[in-house]
Amino acid sequence: MNHKITFYLLMSLLVSSCSKMTVIDPYFFQNGMEEIHMKAIVNPSFPESKTFRVIDAYIDANLLYLQIQYKESCSGSDDFTFNGGELYFDERNIAHRTARLSIAKSNEDCDQVNLTKIIDLRALTSLEKRDAEVILHVGGWRTQMTYVYIPHKQN
Repeated sequence: MNHKITFYLLMSLLVSSCSKMTVIDPYFFQNGMEEIHMKAIVNPSFPESKTFRVIDAYIDANLLYLQIQYKESCSGSDDFTFNGGELYFDERNIAHRTARLSIAKSNEDCDQVNLTKIIDLRALTSLEKRDAEVILHVGGWRTQMTYVYIPHKQN
């Protein structure tokens, strides 16, 4: 009898503690958990850039995570921009945009580094409405990426 009471008490405690637990995605709506390194801009031309290699790229919500390898300047203060070209539509009326990371050229190159840049893609959407899609052709990355605009709350 005593074991049954203990068992029921433990089960009720477990059930009540689980019912109050909520899981929240910390990256949804860019709530400050991720530091955005730059915002994409629409620019019909692409500036000259240092040579770099794209190691990995993926999109999560409105953010592009771009892992690159390059020779950083000796001062360690390189200037990065992410430009999206003009929006164009293919024969099936699907929006496309070429996009490229640029690193300002400098006269000095020191160590080769790997780093990940987090880029806010919202400026590159085809429409600022939920589920608007654009196919991104990111320079240096072998695969087209589908970016789906996700509305965000204003801070």
